Amino acid sequence: MPKTIAVVSIKGGVGKTTTCINLAAYTAAMGVKVLLLDLDPQNGCLYGMGLEVRPGHSLKDAILNQVSPEKTLTSTNRPELNVLLNGFFETGEELEAFQAAFEKDAHLLDTLLTTLTREGDFTPDLILIDCPAGVSALTINALVTSDSVILPMQCEPLSLRTLPQMLRSVASVKSRYNPRLVVEGVLTTMFDPRQEAKFGVAQQVWTDFPEDMVFETVIPRHDQLVESFAIGAPAIDISARSVGSQAYIQLGRELIMRLPEEQG
Repeated sequence: MPKTIAVVSIKGGVGKTTTCINLAAYTAAMGVKVLLLDLDPQNGCLYGMGLEVRPGHSLKDAILNQVSPEKTLTSTNRPELNVLLNGFFETGEELEAFQAAFEKDAHLLDTLLTTLTREGDFTPDLILIDCPAGVSALTINALVTSDSVILPMQCEPLSLRTLPQMLRSVASVKSRYNPRLVVEGVLTTMFDPRQEAKFGVAQQVWTDFPEDMVFETVIPRHDQLVESFAIGAPAIDISARSVGSQAYIQLGRELIMRLPEEQG
């Protein structure tokens, strides 16, 4: 079975999608078969990777139109990386029906991914789930099906204050639905050592949380990460030697070391 990781945060704008895209690209480049699932109706992975939604090839189609999950994947320029895009909603009613399906069944995503990995031609070693901000039914579904969570935390005081709430949500899902769920790691993002407030927030994370609960890698605030998203490609594909790309390459190495031996 693949290792499934949800990338979650109460706060938006902390680097969830950037983290998912670059982790997926790097681990796939290293030979790990990766499925990137965009659970956010804002379709960040679609824009950040420069993809297009083909008719019938989206999570929306699997949920609302009963398309077989294994037929909904979108391929990329890496054979080891496929993406399940969220899809576009033509009306507010359609979006409400999509969200209501997850509210009705906390195991809906788990069932879909089980079907996809058992019956599809693409069998991933790693599933990365890009979750919307907050703790909606979509995120709860992601936590129910995941083995672990990555918690991107922007080096800002507000982001730090929301971290305990997210940890409580993870603990709640663990006790109620998914006893195997653990914290893969807190990931400090948008770090700038020249700004005292950002350094102070990062230092508090390193001090307050156990060492094995925080990734060694620190993601810097770097223009190239923003520019690559605007271009529609992982940062490591635009300039692998840039500071931002090197940070995600290091994070990818950390993650690969944690995969089961037969996968990593």
